[in-house]
Amino acid sequence: MQGRAAGFMDDHNELAICVQNAYKSYGYWKPVNVLHDINLNVPKGFIYGLLGPSGCGKTTLLRCLVGRLQLNNGQLTVLGAAPGSRGHGVPGHKVGFMPQETALYKDFNISEILHYFGRLHNMTRKDILNRESFLIAFLDLPSKTKKIYQLSGGQQRRVSLACALLQQPELLILDEPTVGVDPLLREKIWSHLILISKTNGTTIVITTHYIEEARKANRVGDVVKKNITVTIVLSLFRKDCS
Repeated sequence: MQGRAAGFMDDHNELAICVQNAYKSYGYWKPVNVLHDINLNVPKGFIYGLLGPSGCGKTTLLRCLVGRLQLNNGQLTVLGAAPGSRGHGVPGHKVGFMPQETALYKDFNISEILHYFGRLHNMTRKDILNRESFLIAFLDLPSKTKKIYQLSGGQQRRVSLACALLQQPELLILDEPTVGVDPLLREKIWSHLILISKTNGTTIVITTHYIEEARKANRVGDVVKKNITVTIVLSLFRKDCS
């Protein structure tokens, strides 16, 4: 992934995410560049869509945003500080992360996995139960006593999304959350994301393969030919895609 943002004059105090001249490569003797001079601004309360093919660096960028990976060079601030900074809630309660791969304890049931993550985020039992009821209904999940290993791949991904939404974080980082989801539920998920961005000021970074989904975002990072990223505003993106 290579490129620069399209020159938005954003107030840094109003940014949830600021990436400047970011580089990330894998390997030591023959390093492979994955992120090359990335510049990215995501204002608070915005939905930012990353659209592009597999292997272009989207997932690597998300892992850097939540502190799972470190840049080789460049600067990155998330909610006012570098991920992993002392006392910072990223990674932690300030961010909900749904990775592309399912990362759940297979022997837990749905209720146990939600309570586990809820306690990690210092939620009260009452709040966990309230969110559990809402998320199970909202994401059309089976009985809360079902073990994770008993669920289909699509159901497991919806549980992973429930875990990301659980504590109602300031920032959501979602890696292809609607893959394998039927169109009606996909629309329902997007309606909820738009709602919480407007009413709660939640900032959302989401990757997708679907152009029709990307149109719902406030800004879109369009990855072309695997190595060029251009940040475009929603109105321009709609015009270009029509």
